[in-house]
Amino acid sequence: MLRILLVGQNPAFIEGLSLILNESDLSSCKLEIAVQVEGAMTKVVEQEFDLLVLDLEMKNTNTLGFIVKIKDARPALPILTYSKELEYIFIKRYLTSGARGYCFLQKNNYQEIIEAIYKVASGKIYISPAMVELIVSEALSPKKADRLNSLDEREFEILTHLVRGETLAGIARIFAVHTTTIDLYKSRILDKLRIRNISDLKSITQMQSVL
Repeated sequence: MLRILLVGQNPAFIEGLSLILNESDLSSCKLEIAVQVEGAMTKVVEQEFDLLVLDLEMKNTNTLGFIVKIKDARPALPILTYSKELEYIFIKRYLTSGARGYCFLQKNNYQEIIEAIYKVASGKIYISPAMVELIVSEALSPKKADRLNSLDEREFEILTHLVRGETLAGIARIFAVHTTTIDLYKSRILDKLRIRNISDLKSITQMQSVL
């Protein structure tokens, strides 16, 4: 029996996926739900799972840090990620940090995520065609320095929240630190990327996504 831990906050998606699983060859699988990464981490430590399915668009979440912690705690546990927004530079970092798959969920395409579950749970890699196209395009494009590679794990995760327009106070709550600490990280990120403000930050991430 396949044991799946779904980490996500969208009730409609969770219900839809549960229904599709019951109608598929995976109807006998055991599906557990966690709506916060803290609860998910506890489940991963205390129980055995064959697959972790992770929503990349969870609010107030240190997604990259969570993936790294999961790989430290359970190196053999495969992680399948999904989102409704194709944010290439962020997804690429999640994949290189340990995720074994990514689904670009256009119009709640449950059949694609079922296919991905089959593949990733069996030890293979699954990446949505739209993401594969971007990866191939980058590989075939003239090589240029990726300034985002200069950011460490914490800096990169804070970058994702800044680009999405979250406040320093909101980001500080996610990382359980003072707002001044996040402000220092922001300054360090801008300095490493050689830019002046958040507007420039959004521009550079958009440029990195256009291949």
